[in-house]
Amino acid sequence: MGELLTKKFTLPQKKVSVKLVKRKGGWLPGNHEASDLFKHSYWRFVVPRRRDNGELVDPLTKSERSYFESPEAGLSLKEGDLSVHKKNDNYWKSYEIKLDKNVKQLDLSVPTDYIRYKVLLANTDTVAPSAELQFKKGTYKFMLVQEGWEVEQKAKSASSNMEAYKSFGRIMDSPTKMRDFLNVYNSSKPGTKSVPKNAKKEFLVTEVEKIITEDTSGFLSTINDEQYDTKLLIYNALIARAIGREGTDYVIEGKGTIGYNLNEVVDYMNNPANNEDVLKVKSRIENAK
Repeated sequence: MGELLTKKFTLPQKKVSVKLVKRKGGWLPGNHEASDLFKHSYWRFVVPRRRDNGELVDPLTKSERSYFESPEAGLSLKEGDLSVHKKNDNYWKSYEIKLDKNVKQLDLSVPTDYIRYKVLLANTDTVAPSAELQFKKGTYKFMLVQEGWEVEQKAKSASSNMEAYKSFGRIMDSPTKMRDFLNVYNSSKPGTKSVPKNAKKEFLVTEVEKIITEDTSGFLSTINDEQYDTKLLIYNALIARAIGREGTDYVIEGKGTIGYNLNEVVDYMNNPANNEDVLKVKSRIENAK
C-alpha cells in the first residue's frame, strides 16, 4: 500500500480570546489587581519541553507545519524551519508570547495568531484549552475562550434563573417549605446552622433568593433532587435525634449503623425492608414537635 496522504491544513475562520483565570476566595477582594496580575506584570510563554527527555514539545501537526513553511502562509519560512529538532537557528527556542491582565484576541485565520494559539495550547499546565476547563487544574493561569462562549453562558444563566424562580414560586408562599428547603440545602454545607422554626417569611425569602443569585445550580440540584423528601426526612430525624451520629456513622438506637454517609442512609430509608425502622423514625419526629 502506498503512503497515506496527509490532509492539507487550512486556517480556521474563527477567533479566540486569551483571558486570565480568576479564582474566587483568598484574602484579597476579587476586584483587587493583586488577585490576578499587577498592572505592569505579565506572563511569558515559550514552547515547553518534554519531561521525559527535555526536548521541545512540537506545537504543530505535520500538516500545519507544512502549511506554515510554504509560500502560501506568507511567513518567509522554508521547509524544515519549524522543526523542533533543528540544531541551528531553531525558530522555537527564541519564540515567546507575553500575556498580561488584558484580554488578548487571536484571529485564527491569521497565520501568526494561529501559531500563538498552538503554542499556548502546548502549555498544558498553565493554559486551559477552553473556558469550560478553566478550573480543571489549579495551575491554570489563562484560558482560551472560543468566540460566542460568553453569549452562550449568559443565555444558559438566564434560562437557569428562570427555572430557579419558577421553582421558587412553588414554595415562597409557605414559610415551612422555604425553611425545609434551606435546611436540606444547608445540610450539605459543612458548618451551617439550622434555620430557626420562628424565622420570619421575609428572612426566608431573602435567604432563598441569595442562594438563587450566588449558587443557581446548587439551588436547582437541591430542589429538583429526586431524593429531596428522603433527605428532608433524614434532616428532621437528626434534629429529633431519631437518627444519631457517631463520628461519620449514622445510627438508629437499638439498630446500630445504617450508613456511613448521607447517600447510604437515603438508600436505607428507601429500602422497603426497613419500613418498620422508617415508621419508628417518623413517629419520633412527630413526638419531638
